[in-house]
Amino acid sequence: MNIFKALLGLKDINVTGNMKVNTLKKQFKESFGTEIRVYKTLNTGKGSRPADEKSTLASIGDTSKKVESMTIKKSKTVGKIEDEFREVMGIGIQIMTPDGKSFASNDMRLKEVSKL
Repeated sequence: MNIFKALLGLKDINVTGNMKVNTLKKQFKESFGTEIRVYKTLNTGKGSRPADEKSTLASIGDTSKKVESMTIKKSKTVGKIEDEFREVMGIGIQIMTPDGKSFASNDMRLKEVSKL
């Protein structure tokens, strides 16, 4: 019953440019039971800096891109979601495992990550 209940709790999230970083992180945690890290630049590797929690996604995105809306779906892979943020919003993100200690595998579906 717990697995069934957990799957019902996974809800898609609509993301817009005027959404604040802390709102995205909160909704992501509530919907998928895991963390998302949002960065100031497209670089998410060593030396990258987290985005300010009160900033809007449009304000931290690549200024050469027009920020568009997107939907995070539980059926998409981690890699696909990270790519969509980079391409659609000009933002670097990393999806973490539920314990927040490591990065989720890019080939896992978001609904699989939430079960870890």
